[in-house]
Amino acid sequence: MSAKCGVGARRYTAHTSVFAYNAAHPDAPMPLSSDARNTLRSFTCAGAGLVDDLIASEKRHTLDFLPGGAPEPGEPDQAGTVVASRWGNPPYLVLAEQVPLRQAWKIITAHWPAKLSSAVEALRSLADEPSSEA
Repeated sequence: MSAKCGVGARRYTAHTSVFAYNAAHPDAPMPLSSDARNTLRSFTCAGAGLVDDLIASEKRHTLDFLPGGAPEPGEPDQAGTVVASRWGNPPYLVLAEQVPLRQAWKIITAHWPAKLSSAVEALRSLADEPSSEA
């Protein structure tokens, strides 16, 4: 399922379960267990979550950088997917695909978005430009 995420904005994809997300993104899976998921380096906007203004639920989401979470300093970068979910609950909203996860993390933490549309807008630069980092 795809939906527009604002005027001129790229499309995002919504998945109704972690199984549906993982089937569509086998190269960037979401961990199935909550314990494994909770070890990921994720963005929660100071623990408050990002308000879902994309599908107008107004519920709070966290951003996961998959596979494996956002790279820690000193860890190698890799291409992956940025996914918003309600702390591991549906919907799973794919905000960016095949982007350098370190760059995505830096952009998100620099912009400190409080809404999902702001996160999509911030990540758009990664999708618009070819990257020399991977």
